[in-house]
Amino acid sequence: MVTETLQHTTAVDRRRVGLEACCDGGEDEKSQQRTTRRWKIIAAFLTTLLLACLAVMCCVLLRQNDVKRSCDASCDVISRTEYMDAPLTPFSELTVEEVETVLYHFQSNHSQFRITDVKKAGMGDNYIHMMEAIVPPKALVLDYLKRGGTLPERKARVIVFRGNATPPVVEEYQVPLSRPHMTSVIQTESRKTRVPYSMKPFSRVEFRDVFRRLIPMVVKQLGHVVKESYGASLGPGCSPKCLRLSMTPVSTAFLPPDTRAAWFWLAYDREFFTLHPLDLQFLVDTTHVDSSQWAVKKVYYADQFFDTFQQLDMSYRQGGINVTRVTFPEGPEEELYSSLHLRGKPFPEDDRPPPVTVLPHGNRFKVRGSRVDYLRWQFTLRVSPSVGLQLFDVNFGGERIAYEISLQEVAVLYTGYTPASSVLFFADSAGLFGTRMRGMLEGEDCPPHAVYLDTRMFASNDGGLKRFARAMCLFEHNTELPLRRHRAYSMTGAFYGGLTDTVLVLRAFISLINYDYILDYKFHANGAIEVSISSTGFLAASFYYPPEERFGTRIHKHVTAGLHQHLFHFKADLDIAGTRNNFTSMDIGVEEKKDTWGHDPQASRSQFFVSKTTRRTEKDACYHYNFSTPKYLLVSGGEETDLGHRRSYRVLPQGMSPPLLPPGNGFEPSVPWSRCQVAVTKHKDSETTSSSIYAMWDAKDPVVNFTSYWADDEVIENEDLVTWVTLGTYHIPHLENTPNTATVGTTVSLFLAPFNYFTEDPSMASRDAVRVSPRDPKHPYSGSVVQRYNTSSLLTCIPDFKLPDEELSEDSEDLFT
Repeated sequence: MVTETLQHTTAVDRRRVGLEACCDGGEDEKSQQRTTRRWKIIAAFLTTLLLACLAVMCCVLLRQNDVKRSCDASCDVISRTEYMDAPLTPFSELTVEEVETVLYHFQSNHSQFRITDVKKAGMGDNYIHMMEAIVPPKALVLDYLKRGGTLPERKARVIVFRGNATPPVVEEYQVPLSRPHMTSVIQTESRKTRVPYSMKPFSRVEFRDVFRRLIPMVVKQLGHVVKESYGASLGPGCSPKCLRLSMTPVSTAFLPPDTRAAWFWLAYDREFFTLHPLDLQFLVDTTHVDSSQWAVKKVYYADQFFDTFQQLDMSYRQGGINVTRVTFPEGPEEELYSSLHLRGKPFPEDDRPPPVTVLPHGNRFKVRGSRVDYLRWQFTLRVSPSVGLQLFDVNFGGERIAYEISLQEVAVLYTGYTPASSVLFFADSAGLFGTRMRGMLEGEDCPPHAVYLDTRMFASNDGGLKRFARAMCLFEHNTELPLRRHRAYSMTGAFYGGLTDTVLVLRAFISLINYDYILDYKFHANGAIEVSISSTGFLAASFYYPPEERFGTRIHKHVTAGLHQHLFHFKADLDIAGTRNNFTSMDIGVEEKKDTWGHDPQASRSQFFVSKTTRRTEKDACYHYNFSTPKYLLVSGGEETDLGHRRSYRVLPQGMSPPLLPPGNGFEPSVPWSRCQVAVTKHKDSETTSSSIYAMWDAKDPVVNFTSYWADDEVIENEDLVTWVTLGTYHIPHLENTPNTATVGTTVSLFLAPFNYFTEDPSMASRDAVRVSPRDPKHPYSGSVVQRYNTSSLLTCIPDFKLPDEELSEDSEDLFT
């Protein structure tokens, strides 16, 4: 019934509409069109409003549910090849084309050098050990940086091992790259450029002969002694219980003239071999370029000496001598005390990962070729084979602070009871620092958001020209420590002001057999540069005998780790307000003073005072740290300010280790730079480095004698100065150093910090700061105004990175090469 009524009404309405349309058709059609347009406009408006509402709701939901947008790791992606393929600067290392130019010149048939390809070379051949670019004279570089124009002429330094010369010699050549026919031996008074072959650094060519010659010799003459003593074998077919042959180079300080020798020793070939040493050691004269002429000079076994392998073999067979009986460290590698596999009670108990740093809006630094820009900092990168990572033309706020900052040498001086441990003195630049920088693990060695840069160099130990993957990294780091901060109490005028110390970190790892050194350059917002180096890795150890306890610590049943000293030498060519600088010490003293205004005018008391001393000559600028005479060390330049100050940077070493070896004794002449904790010399283009790649061997006649840099005692007032700083630490090993030495407590640092250089702290201009002020100073508890000058810091996001595990499962060449 209801349905019928509705249908009837509808029919009547239709008829009515039809009649109206017949009577007034045209006008109604126009009205309908206007209505349609009106509804379209309303619909469009509502659609737009709906979309806007949805967008707002999404943002609200994202914030409320903590589902953040992904962090933009970098809007401007920095390629790993950015440094390697950078445009040329005065500091650039050799390009591929320049390396090829040098090789063609030295290897061409008409060349006088008769160079053999390093991959085919033997000990008696001539081959190129290393080549690197020579930085032009400083005056030419500064003029180019100021005026531009044509680059100063590029030259290469080429080190040639001349095994077929009579006598064999190492020579250093200078090659003008645009005129290679003008190649000549480098002429300089600051270093030797013709070096006896007995002082040459390690090379792959030499190692090849070591293993080809010595391992069969040991197996043939002492194989049964080795097997019965250690329960393992040396050489092919040793599996599963293998030994490995290692060596300790011997400095010329402990050898007859023109002699090259090394102590060789055995260790179990388990992770890690330096923590599995054995007590068979033998001294080999390796002077001759023909390894068949090498001779065993002394043998040490079971705390006894023998003249030859034959004598030991005969004595062993006849009995009547001490013998060693130890067993191979069997069992899973994961359970070895010397391995880095997880063991012990795991922690944390759940799977919550450690914190990570995120970049809300990507990197705040840029890398353009070899030039890095970070906030107010700018500097140029360089990685050379011999010196490794160097910084040039370091600017803050558009002013040059330093022309060069670089690590010069790492020396490790050991002590011990057995022959090999007692002559263990390393000058690690022999391994070519630049080529030891490689294979960083993403997310572990540097944060997940770090930028990695590859390098390319020529060295014989790597088979010639080679690319070194992930040689260094750059990342911004929030130290979570205030750079400056103060909270004023309400009674003194309440406010809060602070700035977190956020720094740019440039990091490199130098891995040298058992030790790993972490080299960091940190750039602070107040104009300070922090250079630090930390030590980690495996201990060097020797077979345990009770007398060894005087020289180290027993860390396992048959293992002693020796006491040693780490020494690090740095170069800081500071240019403070120009190149005309002074070196000044602000000496802190104590004086007696009578207070005439006190209750007892005759009474005296002690108080501090400061006095300035400008060091006039180089010898006067050799600083030996003394707790009883505290002082600030300043490099100053420019005219005096209205307040009577010269703009300065403070040189602040933190982590100094006094040298205990007497000057001129034993290995010490190879590290004479350690005699001064700080030395300042007049800049000379020829005095480029304080050490050399020969230092491990050259104590009897150093290739670079750093004492000659100050021996002429030149005046250093208002001159272009270079500061040299020695850092170091003694290391008495302990059980917690196994399996690895932790970096905690091993870090030493050099700070280069402004001292009256600015009119105030330059970090006052940092938008990363925050200030809190009461709305009403008289009522500080009633609410405050928070000023954050960098509003983008309020934005949040989730880190957008992946671990390299999947990539490493397919290809780990970059990590382990």
